[in-house]
Amino acid sequence: MEMDANKKQAYGWCGRRSAGSTDVLEAEWDEMPLCLLILIGKDGIWEENMEKRLYTNGTIVTMERAYPTAEAVLTEGKYILAVGRRDALEKEADHIVNLNGKTMLPSFLDSHGHLMGVASGMLQADVSNAHSFAEIAEQIQRFLRQNAPREGQWVVATGADHGIMQEGRLPSKRFLDRITAAYPLVLQHISGHSGVFNSKGLAVLGITVESQSPAGGTIDYENGLLEENAFLQALEHIPLPDQNALLAAFGQAQRYYASYGITTAQEGMFVKQIHDIYQELYQREQLWMDVVAYVDLKNDPEGVDAFPHCRGKYHHHFRIGGYKVLLDGSPQSKTAWVTRPYTDGTRGLPIWTEDALEAKMTYAIQRGQQLLAHANGDAATDQYLRVYSRVKAQWGPALRPVLIHGQILRADQMAKLVRLEVIPSFFPAHVYHWGEVHIANLGMDRARNISAAGWAQQYGIPFTLHTDAPVVTPNILETMGYAVERKTRGGRRLGGEQRISPYEALQAVTLSVAKQYGEEAEKGSIRAGKLANFVVLDENPMELEGEAWRNTKVRATILAGKCVYRN
Repeated sequence: MEMDANKKQAYGWCGRRSAGSTDVLEAEWDEMPLCLLILIGKDGIWEENMEKRLYTNGTIVTMERAYPTAEAVLTEGKYILAVGRRDALEKEADHIVNLNGKTMLPSFLDSHGHLMGVASGMLQADVSNAHSFAEIAEQIQRFLRQNAPREGQWVVATGADHGIMQEGRLPSKRFLDRITAAYPLVLQHISGHSGVFNSKGLAVLGITVESQSPAGGTIDYENGLLEENAFLQALEHIPLPDQNALLAAFGQAQRYYASYGITTAQEGMFVKQIHDIYQELYQREQLWMDVVAYVDLKNDPEGVDAFPHCRGKYHHHFRIGGYKVLLDGSPQSKTAWVTRPYTDGTRGLPIWTEDALEAKMTYAIQRGQQLLAHANGDAATDQYLRVYSRVKAQWGPALRPVLIHGQILRADQMAKLVRLEVIPSFFPAHVYHWGEVHIANLGMDRARNISAAGWAQQYGIPFTLHTDAPVVTPNILETMGYAVERKTRGGRRLGGEQRISPYEALQAVTLSVAKQYGEEAEKGSIRAGKLANFVVLDENPMELEGEAWRNTKVRATILAGKCVYRN
């Protein structure tokens, strides 16, 4: 919505007092008036409130270089009217919200994640904190006791991380058979690129000792382990949970994101199998935060037309953003495609042939769609940049092309990112969660440069940071801390030259993400005319270090002028 020109003039930076006087209700943050809270009904619709509110008496970080901080922000309904001095704005306000010394920022934006994965994960067994096979068995058995699945229903356990297990590997199908032989069971690796199935699960999928590995994937029948394309294809045949339960879980997932200060989420691989659940969410208007979806380019290129009212623009808070393509796997599983072998001599797996990728990339550009490419290894990134360079020369540039993860970038690839104007979106949680694993798999010379945000900053490349939820929790503050501190789980600093400043990290989860989405006119900073999307924190991120990144609390999340989360 374009703000009225007269309002822009009246309420600009250091705006003017109103000629009239307005009674002002001022409340401490801990005594926030109920008018600032939102009660979402079962239909997911809230009533518009056009009251003018002034947020003040705290640290307000705008992410606008012309005025990095402000004394006060005046909003009306969904939008920011003015940013400036309190004495210039307070007489315009119907209510004053006293921040009580807290820090207010533009709300966080999810540059890459999987909202469906977070929602469905709330209906699955979470084993992400399991440090041994015994703990995996205990947690899955507890899930079975608490949920009592019906006969034949799939049991999905997520978050298994061999890097923190005593055994140093995933269990085999024989171990899973001892947990349950009655239900088909899959234990998903935390990367989302591999998983182990019990014998019942393999049988239901029709996988036998004679089954051949597909291109770009592997089947290890003896151990029940499927990787990359083999695993992803298997997941397509696992039914989704009960629809009503899943719809309720989406409500929980949105509140979960809001609890971390996030107001825009991503569906980072919008496969055909989840169209129906999104149709229900869309028709029932149960999405109340913005969700951007990227369609599976390989298997469902026509999926961009599945929601005609949502192509390139939000409708009922849903938007089709473009396409997503997977080029390789994950470095912690040694399936990311690398030019130099891992320490065990393997090189990972490419998923695409050059010609097939060029054809699909051409198709995406000809349709005017943004393209997100998952590439972890440097060989996969080489393929992406090489193919995109040819396609761009023939058909022109893509719409804001994005490199997702780019964990094992080389220094020489940075100049190519600059030349081709490709936006890297880094996953710095790797430094903490799998830094020690990467040292063992890649050697220190490569491991020290994973999530190379420091190089990107040095080359002047706009970049974003993401959590890839549900791989890790959508805790944006933790993600920023990983990029700033670069400490492994073992406590050692990994690649200090790749550290970035707190301000650079904050930019990479706010304004830079808005630009990645092409939404910088309405999101990413606190400026007159933009949406009133804010997060209120206990501490100022510019002053955080060490464990403070993990311990700082989100006190409130404001979405389009409404408080959708309050701690």
